[in-house]
Amino acid sequence: MPKAPLLAPPGPPTLTFRWDGAPVAACPGDTVASALIAAGELATSRSAKYRRLRGPACLHGGCGTCLVRVDGRPNQRACLTPVREDMVVEPQNTYGGLDPTALVDQIFRRGIDHHHLVVYPRLANQMMQGVARELAGFGELPDAPPEGAAGLFDHVPEVLVIGAGRSGRALAAALAAAGRPPLVVERRAAAALPAAERPARLLAGVGVFACYPQERLWAAASEHPPVLHRLRPRHVVLAVGAHEPTIPLANNDLPGVVSARGLADMLEQTGRRLAARVVVVGEGPRAELLAAGLGAERVAPARVHKLLGARRVKGVQLDDGKILRCDLVALAPDPAPAFELAAQAGAPIRFTGAGFAPVCDPDGRIAAGPAAHPLEAADAQTAPPPPWTLWAVGELAGATTPAEIQASVDRCAAALLRALAESPAPEDSHARA
Repeated sequence: MPKAPLLAPPGPPTLTFRWDGAPVAACPGDTVASALIAAGELATSRSAKYRRLRGPACLHGGCGTCLVRVDGRPNQRACLTPVREDMVVEPQNTYGGLDPTALVDQIFRRGIDHHHLVVYPRLANQMMQGVARELAGFGELPDAPPEGAAGLFDHVPEVLVIGAGRSGRALAAALAAAGRPPLVVERRAAAALPAAERPARLLAGVGVFACYPQERLWAAASEHPPVLHRLRPRHVVLAVGAHEPTIPLANNDLPGVVSARGLADMLEQTGRRLAARVVVVGEGPRAELLAAGLGAERVAPARVHKLLGARRVKGVQLDDGKILRCDLVALAPDPAPAFELAAQAGAPIRFTGAGFAPVCDPDGRIAAGPAAHPLEAADAQTAPPPPWTLWAVGELAGATTPAEIQASVDRCAAALLRALAESPAPEDSHARA
């Protein structure tokens, strides 16, 4: 039976792709996730361990629950993959209509202690482990090897900005206006960014995955085509924003439970409008603002007894027994700064109450200090300092409201330009190896 559409298109759909063998209409600017949600398709895969249904959740490319197979390539994030005409998208870790989780729930009605399941005798344990390995995993191998040879690029930018969200684009614009355009690396496709705000020097579809202080470089990669980028900047600005943690609620992993911020950003990016009933779960000014922007009812997490549904979310049951019927549940927790790259770079880290963040001054300059991990402090004392200055802007620097984020960008841009003027460097370069 056709599913009710949950998102209204900005105009007549002009693209068609296939989802699990069936045609799905899409619009230019759609991602696979936005097009599937619009069509009412909320489940994209099953979990690797227990085969529980999974679907797009954070909508920012951070959680990995929307992994799908695209044109024979496994483990593609539906929320980051732009729709193309005639592309073939398939779910992962599925067995048609078979639901191993439901069968397991029937056999083990009081739950599974998998740490002690079939430990003895050894032969039975080996058989059980073989079955578990067959059930677990992330899709099947690609249909074909990548086209063309893998590439390697070296970049020596004066300023590297990691992240082309609002704060990253604003900082890049401020530096470009002063004649010092930075190299901006963004894991999303260029089409996902507002055309008028795209940085002049942009590596789109490229994700920075690690910092190597001892090797004095940052590493990034793109998958199509497969290319490794080695970056050796003088200044690194982390504009990586924040993660959207989940809220501990019963059944909070049902397809249709998404990030409120991710949903709002997806609507802004695609131009779509909500045609679904949405309940926002969260408290505080940020949750109120997101609920107002989505035109949704908001409830505090403490009032929620559980989320309802089997194959997708159907409603929210409150602790007083009242049921709020809905098509989507949007979680609005306090964000947790995306501190991981800063920690890899050796930045001192502090706990903020909602997560961890690097220690930085009001201009966003990340404080120098021992490695983020105390056990590595002795090695850090003898290792040479990295050749870059590290900065943070936006949510990573502690800003929360749009005004605070812009103020963070303005202060960082001014301080960075002063640092560049005091220590000029040769022009940027890049070469293919």
